[in-house]
Amino acid sequence: MPIFAAQTAPVVYLNGTLLFVAGVAIVQAHNRWRWGWPLLVTLSGWGILAVGLVRMIAPGAPQASAGPVTDVVFVALLALGVGLSVLGYRRGGGA
Repeated sequence: MPIFAAQTAPVVYLNGTLLFVAGVAIVQAHNRWRWGWPLLVTLSGWGILAVGLVRMIAPGAPQASAGPVTDVVFVALLALGVGLSVLGYRRGGGA
């Protein structure tokens, strides 16, 4: 996708800042280290925080290139989001 190649450093830095803030919010609200699906939320929060920090530190670094690996990552993130949403919003599923 050409959208990744056209990003300038300030846009990447802004995206990193937003990801970092979202990661901190998730970690602050949901820092549960017990086995099960709530652990995925906690790990997702720490991962988002780390990715945001990396994007803030190195906004000029090469961005993701279009290809099958990027597509697999997007599909995996979509599946994780759908799965956590189903688990979180089912009746009695909140942790």
